[in-house]
Formats: sequence, C-alpha cells, structure tokens
Amino acid sequence: MMRVELYMSKKAAGSPDYQAHLSMIQQYLQRYDEIELSHEFPDIVHVFGAWDASAHKKLEQCHRLLIPTVFSSLGQLAPWHFPKHPTPSQVLQTSAQKKATQQASALIVWGGIEKQEMEKRKWNEQIHVIPNAVTTSMISPEAMAHETMKLYHEILEAHDRLTHQRIQEKLNIFPNDDSPEKEVCHALLYLRYQYHRRNIKKQTLQELNDTLNSLEYDEDVLNNMLEQQNEAQFAARIMQVLSEDYKLTEGFMPLSPLDDKHTKRLREAVNTTESNTIK
Repeated sequence: MMRVELYMSKKAAGSPDYQAHLSMIQQYLQRYDEIELSHEFPDIVHVFGAWDASAHKKLEQCHRLLIPTVFSSLGQLAPWHFPKHPTPSQVLQTSAQKKATQQASALIVWGGIEKQEMEKRKWNEQIHVIPNAVTTSMISPEAMAHETMKLYHEILEAHDRLTHQRIQEKLNIFPNDDSPEKEVCHALLYLRYQYHRRNIKKQTLQELNDTLNSLEYDEDVLNNMLEQQNEAQFAARIMQVLSEDYKLTEGFMPLSPLDDKHTKRLREAVNTTESNTIK
C-alpha cells in the first residue's frame, strides 16, 4: 500500500480548470487498491501548481524531511510564462520557482513545448510528459492516472534505493561488509531516516525485531558502531519501543532500553494507520 498526499494551494484550487484536473486525478487514483490518498504519514507527496509560494513551501518542507515529491506545474512552466524582460520582482519569482522545481523528485508537464523549456533550463532531470485529460483527448483519464501512479512507484523505488545506498556509504568506514553487526546497524539507521520523516513503519520495526531475535552478533562491536555513528541513544529508544510493542526481551537487545521524552516523540512517529497495527 502506497500512501499519497495530493497538495494544491487554495490559490491554485481557485481556478476551476486546475481544480477539475486535481479532482480527476483524485477520482481515478482512488480506483487503485495499492494507493491510499491521505495527508497522514504520506510515502510520497504530489504538489500541484507553479508560481505559488504555498506550493514552494510544501516542496521545501518535503525536501527537508526527505519525503519524495512529484511536482505538476499545471502547464505554467511553458515558455510564454517567462517574461522576456523580467522586472526585479519577476527575477525573484523565477529564482523561487527554480529552487522549488529543483527540490522535487520529478516534474510532470502537460506537453512537449513545456518539456523543451524545462530541458533547456535544466531545473530537474526527471521530466515526464503526462497530458491533462481534462483539456485534451490525447489521453484518457484512466491512462493519465495510470501514468501518474507508475511514476509514483518509480520515484519511491529510486528514493528508497538511494536512501539505502547513503546508509551503506556511512557504514563503509567499518571493515567487513557482510557482518551481522553492520546488518543491525543498517536497519537502525534506516529507522532513523524514517523517524526524520516522522513516518516509522511497523513493518520496519517488525523486521528489526525478527533480526535481533534470530541473528548472532557481537554486542560490543555493534555498540561501538552505534557510538561512532552517534546513534546509541536513538537505538536504545528503539529498544524501548520494541520491548513494548513486540515484547522484545533485554537478552536479545544489543543495549539497554531508554524511555525518555524523546522516546515519546519517537512513539508518536510510528505509523499507526498501517493495517498490521499492534496495540
């Protein structure tokens, strides 16, 4: 199940044409069992509308929280939207739009001319043409939603691969690539990433719990790794959550559990909307 947040600012939604596009996407995405539209714990956020401070802010927030995003410009990045002789305020607006577009994981444009403009400006390498089924018969609403959903999957998979790659690079300072200690440390750093996003998956906690119950590893080596990564306290708080929700006992923990105000915040970041909620 993929949780998708669709975001359009009040300003953009004030346009009947843009609102119709959003409503159509919404209506047809809801037909897919693997997609849940939600503002809570999104796996990916789809932002609609250019030249819009609220949309820019949303893209920036997601970028900071390491949440992948798809940005639909709603046809507003075609060449005629860029003044030939911009005023100082227009230069600032273009700069803000450039930054927001760069922060998106992928950009959806409605046609070839807009795509060429974006390729020329090099604001984002991931440019995808998905026409607007509200205004063209070149694509059906079903095909528009299907192409959009396919893009969500691609972006999510690429984002997750990159996240694991970055964790691997952090752990490259330690010798012995396939050590069990490294495996546990990697799992804890992945949970740290999910916590940064305020979206800790119960499946990830379950996998770590199973690993700790079944894997033979050297506690001292693992604790040394966690100390060097400055993650020992975070790991201790995760142990506390595992002891409460998964009944992990101290004999299987690499370090003693820690229950403090930060553990409370960590608990709040556990995605309780998942179907396998353990309570």
